[in-house]
Amino acid sequence: MLCAVRDTFGPLAENHYLGPTKTAKFGWRDQHGVMVFGNPRGRNVPSEWIELVRWCTAGHPNDGSKGWAAFIEWARQGLSATTIISYSDPSQGHTGALYRACNWLWAPTWHRLRPPPTGNGAWSEGERQEVKDRWVFPLREDERRSLSLSVKDESLMRSMPWASYREPQWRKGRFDPRTGGGDFQRFNKGDHP
Repeated sequence: MLCAVRDTFGPLAENHYLGPTKTAKFGWRDQHGVMVFGNPRGRNVPSEWIELVRWCTAGHPNDGSKGWAAFIEWARQGLSATTIISYSDPSQGHTGALYRACNWLWAPTWHRLRPPPTGNGAWSEGERQEVKDRWVFPLREDERRSLSLSVKDESLMRSMPWASYREPQWRKGRFDPRTGGGDFQRFNKGDHP
């Protein structure tokens, strides 16, 4: 259920590698775990979208998909945002499996496709950030997604045209996850230069 961000502090402190966050707008907590949402922080991401900044399941089978399904049922009515965006950290062993199981679409940044020597830079002195995978969950049609999320690097798109974000097909107000996003499985198998 919808909750204050402070109501997620305990589970996140105990079970999430980043711990709680105080910069979010709202939380979601139920028997399947907790989620915390805030303003998007990525470049070129419309400010009207929302970002899932923490997601921690309760640890039972299918908690992620059950919790996400409950949240999405509420979000389609309770949010004006068209898009939810999130990031997973491969350096922490996060494979994106939870996102993929919940029909999120992979929307890689050029950093993910060709990591720079500095990784994702340093947010604070001496703490290098690793490159993240970007994931998108469309709530409603929005033509800005393709413009905001597609990879703009021409040389990358010549060598990996299948990796850039593609808007999915929509039918009766729902998107078909098989028709959109970048091809994460192909990238993950190493099918790239």
